[in-house]
Amino acid sequence: MLWSSRRRAPLSVFVCAVIMITMGTAIGASADESAAQRAAAEIQAARDRADRAASAMFEAESRLDSLTIEEQNLVVQVADLEAVASQLQLDVEELAVQRFVSGGSSIPLLSGLDGPSEQAQMDVLLSIATDTSQSTLDEYDAIATELATKRRQLSNAKAATEQAISDYSTAKSEAEAELRRLEEVEAERLENERVRQILEAQRQAALAASVGSSGGGGGSAGFLDNGIYMDRSIICPFRGSAAFGDTWGAPRSGGRRHEGVDVLMPTGTPLVAVASGRLRQDSFSLGGISAHIYANNGNTYFYAHLSSWEGPPRFVEQGEVIGYVGDTGNASGTPHLHFEIRPNGGRAVNPYPSVRAAC
Repeated sequence: MLWSSRRRAPLSVFVCAVIMITMGTAIGASADESAAQRAAAEIQAARDRADRAASAMFEAESRLDSLTIEEQNLVVQVADLEAVASQLQLDVEELAVQRFVSGGSSIPLLSGLDGPSEQAQMDVLLSIATDTSQSTLDEYDAIATELATKRRQLSNAKAATEQAISDYSTAKSEAEAELRRLEEVEAERLENERVRQILEAQRQAALAASVGSSGGGGGSAGFLDNGIYMDRSIICPFRGSAAFGDTWGAPRSGGRRHEGVDVLMPTGTPLVAVASGRLRQDSFSLGGISAHIYANNGNTYFYAHLSSWEGPPRFVEQGEVIGYVGDTGNASGTPHLHFEIRPNGGRAVNPYPSVRAAC
């Protein structure tokens, strides 16, 4: 019995040691998992803040464009009314002269629609009206009233535009600051493979929740039952930190409507082919340095505001770098990607759901 006890003692110590090591390993693994979960949550929170800031910036840009369009239209309307009023002024002065020559009382000098004497002049003109001149004077009066209204509207529009410029500048600064913070967080946290796995699982879950019950679409690309176009065949068009804004249909200068998704990114962020196909390179005033991919799946994909291309026009494989983010064209001062999807090479559809699902 004594020998047996002595033999069991070292065995018990060994078993206890194994249990302690196992527990320590489990505790360490649990701690690592918790740290990865916290890092993923921190990254997601930074991405959400950057997206909200980018959306606010793009909304401010859209409001500024709307007000600019309104102001430009009012400028044209005021100029047109002033031209009509000028001609009517001449007609009214001629009637007044004819009235004076025919024996009427003297007429004060008529000097136009501007200035504090405007109403006094109108009163005199109305007082000398005859049945032959009444229609001209009525028209003159109506134009004068409309012109005064349009001038007030133009003044208000100019003030609103100035405020919108200030609001956009503030929103832009905030979005850029959030994007820088996102870059810092991702650079520090995304090196952990487990963190990337957690974020990818969350992305897939969010995608399934958003489109899983919509049905339709049959295949990798098509319209869902709710009317949303979803292109599941593409990959994310960029590599790096980014902030999104759903700007589909927003007003743009020249009376246009926005037909893409805008993604705020640092200058030089690599852009990749979302699908395999033929790459064409372009450059024009609005889009600046840009590119089309005529993909094997039948769709056309458009990238705008690049800083430069990567390589010549060619056939590209999905994931191949085709260029880099910039602010060329009408994006001066705001580096971002303008990205479009044109199913079967036709009219553009809202690419936001597809790009968010891919990124």
